[in-house]
Amino acid sequence: MAAALAREQARQAKRRVRCGAKTRKGHPCKALSLSGKRRCKFHGGLSTGPKTAEGIERIRETQKRRWAISRTG
Repeated sequence: MAAALAREQARQAKRRVRCGAKTRKGHPCKALSLSGKRRCKFHGGLSTGPKTAEGIERIRETQKRRWAISRTG
């Protein structure tokens, strides 16, 4: 009986539902939530930018190149 309960809890933790967060147009988001969560990757705070020094430096260099193209172009 305990094994069945554990399986059901594991299944519920992996379940993905519609996000439902309000979008810019005021409609509910239709994206699937992250596994075991109620919101999608956009509304659940998943993307927070680079964390390591290497990642921050990579973004800095990319932005420099993009601005240089923008200024000349």
